[in-house]
Amino acid sequence: MSPSSRRAYRTGLSRELIIDAAQALTAERGLDGWSMRDLAARLDTSLSVIYHHVGDRDAVCAAVVDRVYAEMDIQLDTTNWRRLLYGVLSSMISHLFRYPGVATWLLRNGPQTEALLPTVDVGVTLMLEAGWGEESAAAYSVAFNTCLGLIALGDQQVAGADLGLSGLLTVLDSDPSDAPGARQMQQLVEQFTNDTERDATWKNYCLYALDRVLDGLQVRLDQLTSGPITAR
Repeated sequence: MSPSSRRAYRTGLSRELIIDAAQALTAERGLDGWSMRDLAARLDTSLSVIYHHVGDRDAVCAAVVDRVYAEMDIQLDTTNWRRLLYGVLSSMISHLFRYPGVATWLLRNGPQTEALLPTVDVGVTLMLEAGWGEESAAAYSVAFNTCLGLIALGDQQVAGADLGLSGLLTVLDSDPSDAPGARQMQQLVEQFTNDTERDATWKNYCLYALDRVLDGLQVRLDQLTSGPITAR
């Protein structure tokens, strides 16, 4: 190929512009739904330019996750561990549903993004001050990972993956009895499998789970701070 026939790629790209494009692709297709070639095509550039400014796909994904997390509206101006955890995790639930695959990345790779560090530090510190002691980090991570796992599961459902819900709904529909428990479960599953209700149902389900996890953690904290339990 002669120099005159060589393709003229877009110039003037920066790390920020590349991450912008990767974040947009993630919102459209999910973090695992695009390739480096897709990203290069979106930017009208070459792979070597992306490698130069950001790195390989792992580095680009890490940068996207860091950006997505940094954009969350997180308030750290409370001295109550439960209020802080609810604020952080409810914001995470609402925001990460816009970027499928980010929750799965965090579960797989751990909290490696710089934007996570202040939240973790403040959260665990408040739990230490509240009396959690050596269980502070474990209790914080249980709440965090529970929410991430449910968001990741919701990503699969929203993407149309078969999570067995349609099969469960078929079984419930075929039940000849009118048992109240089965009927209530049927109503819930119908919301999860309804295209118009699915997103909102998953978000509300995650928020419900967060409330119940925090309820359980509060019971445990009460045990830790009330002194030794006398055996009956």
